[in-house]
Amino acid sequence: MISKLLAIPFLAMTMFIASCSGNSEEQKNQESLEVVDSTATVTAPATVAEDNEVSYNLPSALQIAYVFKKSGAGFVPALLNNKANTSKYNTSNYKRAINFGIYSADLAYCLFNKKFQESKEYLKACKEMGSYLGLNQAFESDNMAQRFDKNISNEDSVVKIVSNVQLKTDVMFEQNKQKHITVIAFAGAWTESMYIAIEVYSKDKNKKVLGSLLEQLLLSETIIKALKTYKDTEPELTELIAAIEKINSQFNSIAAVKLAMEKDEEIDFNSISVTDAELNAITESVKTLRSGMIN
Repeated sequence: MISKLLAIPFLAMTMFIASCSGNSEEQKNQESLEVVDSTATVTAPATVAEDNEVSYNLPSALQIAYVFKKSGAGFVPALLNNKANTSKYNTSNYKRAINFGIYSADLAYCLFNKKFQESKEYLKACKEMGSYLGLNQAFESDNMAQRFDKNISNEDSVVKIVSNVQLKTDVMFEQNKQKHITVIAFAGAWTESMYIAIEVYSKDKNKKVLGSLLEQLLLSETIIKALKTYKDTEPELTELIAAIEKINSQFNSIAAVKLAMEKDEEIDFNSISVTDAELNAITESVKTLRSGMIN
């Protein structure tokens, strides 16, 4: 079974962000292309950590948003989760984590579409959700808010600031023995990204967006395995795993994907053939999953 994903490795993303400052527009464009061309193969199960917990290669919300930016996905503000809803999610660790991930995806979507005022508002939503998870230090250190305001019109700078915050939150979760929160948050970010991509594609039928969407759906298998590692930590995970397993099964049932898996061949997502029925099944499952997360 094919379990490979071409995704921008986090190190490459960090190098790309750091290298942009002070370069010409032509150099920036070339570096962007180099980052995409240097994509690495990520296999589903990663290595076993020293504490005997299994770790997985999950990208960040920024990485997924960057993939969709390169595919030409447009900005549709109505697709974002209402940033005023943060307080209603302060009911359980699961709700806090899943919506922290959703707001992280919305923030990344705004950033890469150069919607900087909206980015500021969604950064605030992430900070509020993060406070419920004990992440105040990550958002308050190094004068993050002031630096974000100062550089709000500079995409390279604000993306770097947000990237640093995400790194700090991951470190804090690990230090606090809450690695499962990182996985749950990513499941939220991935679901939000899939929802946005599906809706954007339905409006403009951009084949590159569809290709990126299908490519990122490969992550469903990795997310399932990561969630199962922590399935006993939160009661809601059983339902979440089942929902993503359904999406994964629908993806694997796409005729072109199924054929490639049977032949153990790599899939060219930019030319893959998908029927309306196949895509509609995934669309409804993603929408249902996302609705349950935000309501």
